[in-house]
Amino acid sequence: MRIIFLAPHLRVSGGVRILLTYASMLAGRDHEVTVYVLSNNPIRRFVANIFQIGLPRWIPDFRAHVIRVPAMTVAHIPPADVVVATTWQTALTLATFPASHGRQYYLVQHDEGLYHGNREEVNRALRLPQKKIVVSTWLKEVLKDSHQQDASVLINPVDTNLFHTMPRTAPMDTVRILLLHHTYLWKGTAEGAALIEEMKERHPEIRFILFGVRSKDDISYAYDEYYYDLPQEELASLYSNVDIYLCPSWEEGFGLPSVEAMHCGATLVTYNNGGSRDYAIDGETAFVAPHRDKEALAAKLETAITNIALRKRIAEQGKNFVQNMPTWDKQTKKLERILAGTIY
Repeated sequence: MRIIFLAPHLRVSGGVRILLTYASMLAGRDHEVTVYVLSNNPIRRFVANIFQIGLPRWIPDFRAHVIRVPAMTVAHIPPADVVVATTWQTALTLATFPASHGRQYYLVQHDEGLYHGNREEVNRALRLPQKKIVVSTWLKEVLKDSHQQDASVLINPVDTNLFHTMPRTAPMDTVRILLLHHTYLWKGTAEGAALIEEMKERHPEIRFILFGVRSKDDISYAYDEYYYDLPQEELASLYSNVDIYLCPSWEEGFGLPSVEAMHCGATLVTYNNGGSRDYAIDGETAFVAPHRDKEALAAKLETAITNIALRKRIAEQGKNFVQNMPTWDKQTKKLERILAGTIY
């Protein structure tokens, strides 16, 4: 098939990693795959397209083509067998394309109306007749219950070659808690940092570890270590050298860092944030607090800190659970069948 993905950008992020990895793997299965991305600089756009400069090098062995365009319109996007929108904006744009331009799909990785876009416009995109692909069962429920739309569920895989347990080099007499630093309020960084700082007053063995790609300056949190913009291949070592991964996000379409950390042996403490339901089972694979219940999250974190045996058991069960989740190869083959129209 000739397959086109309409991407919002090529910067490091979980959702973009998912769509780029699928694009690359589909290209590896002998499909003609092109990722189109906006670029406002005509000189940079011309040079990048001619020499294929600026490919997403952070995706190992990236095999799809990338073309930069000044606008996501029929004048710049050629016909294909399949065109896949990956944001509400590209879904609305794709809806203006004629049917002859290719079968239309919309890869939904979050309910973008919660934080990223105008609620009415996002709802309009979600109710388009494009075939929907969602990355979690929670999103399938959102589309069904709120928008009367069916969707294919394509659970996000974990790259087990990239994310696996590494030797621990950090001191064993500490409890290292990892938190994602993010500038979006709904990611809960401020809440998580405040909670860890509160716990440190009662448990001096705690070490507050922060990581992220959004900013490296003017961070007010009293962290012990901060890892900024780590190369993808170094994340496994970071995850393997913490005891707890704290995810205070209010909502997640899926939550890739949580499952990555779990597969590297960290214990997950999280809100029930929607997407986490596909892997975070309270008392079995994770410590799960009700949605945005700060007191409950504090209690879960306290238990994870103080009950070492339970923490280790849940970490091991969580790791085993992630190991048995669908692989990239399996999910790529499923996506291939979805895009070919043989399953939905």
